[in-house]
Order: sequence, then structure tokens, then C-alpha cells
Amino acid sequence: MKKSITMVLEDADIIELMRILMDEDAESALVFLKQHLKGKVREALEGG
Repeated sequence: MKKSITMVLEDADIIELMRILMDEDAESALVFLKQHLKGKVREALEGG
């Protein structure tokens, strides 16, 4: 079963994401994902 997750980002978050992608900063990428997706992933798995 496919589920979708929508992530709304502030300008500062988009800039941070671009920095992470440009620097290929794996540690910051993990922190970013935990901050912005953790609750959404849990919600999707629980049927939300």
C-alpha cells in the first residue's frame, strides 16, 4: 500500500535543506529528517 507524506517548509528550512544537499552532509540530513518527518511518518503508519 502506498502512502504519501506532505511536508510544508519555511524559507529557512528550505535554505537549510539546500545547504545539506550541497554539502552532502549526512549527519545534518538525519537531524533534518527527524525534525520534520518523524511525526508524519508515525502518523502515516498508524493510519492517518
